[in-house]
Amino acid sequence: MYLFLIGMTALAEFARREGLFSWAASVVLMAAHGSRRRLLLLIYGVGILTTAFLSNDATIVVLTPAVLDAVRRTDADPLPYVVACALVANAASLILPIANPSNLVFFAGKMPSLATWFGSFAAASLASIALTYAALMWRVRGALAAPLHVEGEHPAMPRPAALIALGLSAVSLIVTAALSGPLGAVACGLAVAASIVAASRDRGAPLSIVRGINWSIVPLTAGLFVLVDVLERAGAESAGRQLFAWGAHTGGPFALLGVAFATAAASNLVNNLPVGLAAGHAATTLHPPAALVSAALVGVNVGPNFSTNGSLATVLWLSILQRAGVAMSPWRFAAIGMLVTPPALIAAALLAR
Repeated sequence: MYLFLIGMTALAEFARREGLFSWAASVVLMAAHGSRRRLLLLIYGVGILTTAFLSNDATIVVLTPAVLDAVRRTDADPLPYVVACALVANAASLILPIANPSNLVFFAGKMPSLATWFGSFAAASLASIALTYAALMWRVRGALAAPLHVEGEHPAMPRPAALIALGLSAVSLIVTAALSGPLGAVACGLAVAASIVAASRDRGAPLSIVRGINWSIVPLTAGLFVLVDVLERAGAESAGRQLFAWGAHTGGPFALLGVAFATAAASNLVNNLPVGLAAGHAATTLHPPAALVSAALVGVNVGPNFSTNGSLATVLWLSILQRAGVAMSPWRFAAIGMLVTPPALIAAALLAR
């Protein structure tokens, strides 16, 4: 788990140093052709790709600042666009096993094959992504009506070597996930390879990448795992087994929704990493129907969009906005999340297999 977080964060930092995210955000800005609605859609699309191939934490840590810089070259309010980054980071985190560290935690490193993953979550992920975007678009429609005015220069395209390195990294991670391989070790190995590519232009780049890693993620994650131990001693795993037993006894759509909303509520109370670990342990012990297990993971991944406390990604996102001077409080985000999240959560829970 820690190796995966460090490796993926290092790859994201490599991409940032090579100018990939600033360039992508600027390309999106130009491609919007003066339309705020189109800009929101394009940023959301970049967020889907970033989450799928570099994890939801990369969408927050690297894409969000790039979007802030790009939108500041316009006359638009940055809030709808950075909120889109936060929401898509969780809404798209079922698209691939590597899209969210909570997936690794839930399955305790024993990931299902890629074919099994798509069979379980492809429809649920598409529904989550589409409905989250539709609800967000409706929520911020008033801020998207006016034409978009853009100023400033277009950043240079990243080096071909950097693009090739990132492309090969994405393919390697997908293949590793498909073969149920050691994602943490592979992610760290790819990060080392990317650092060598960066060093071909700047010998100090590897050290800079190491320094650029958000190391606070590691102790924060460790603290969440300590919380897991506390919760287990307090009977959290027993509560998880009871939830699955209730779902297996009840059956049908009501059981799927009940399990998804229960794990979503728990994730927003104590964060989705400890909830994912506890729910995963309970599923391993009880072996409930596969649809209930998938519904629980939907709650762990999509449910955190209710609040900034729901996932590590949104905790980091809020701190980034605070440092950037963007006015956003947990309560303001929750007001958006309460409107945007339920349709996506319901649809994904019912479609998961």
